[in-house]
Amino acid sequence: MNENNHTIKTWYLYIVENKLGHWYTGITNDLDRRVEQHNNGTGAKSLRGKGPISLIIAISGLTKVQAAKLEWQIKQLTKAQKRQLVVEAISDSDTSVSTNLVIAFETCVSFSKLILSNESLTE
Repeated sequence: MNENNHTIKTWYLYIVENKLGHWYTGITNDLDRRVEQHNNGTGAKSLRGKGPISLIIAISGLTKVQAAKLEWQIKQLTKAQKRQLVVEAISDSDTSVSTNLVIAFETCVSFSKLILSNESLTE
């Protein structure tokens, strides 16, 4: 049973903002490493030279498949829709967002609704 716990990693969907105010959405299984990569220019090409970046929000507790689906769905939204999604996630969360920008997927109603609304269409 311990072997399964070590091999199954939680995935994160994250949204960051660059110094120009543009938002980037991505997924990772190591949030700290990925944010550091974006900041030092070894992450996504679209963020290179546009740092420093700041984490807007991260959703934890996803499988890789869920994270990838959610990333695609969010990338289809306008920036205004993304902002609204983040505002709803923060207001739904009982987390102090000023100290912790990572919200568990199962407690994040706005992001959960987004992925669940399309799961029946893709299965």
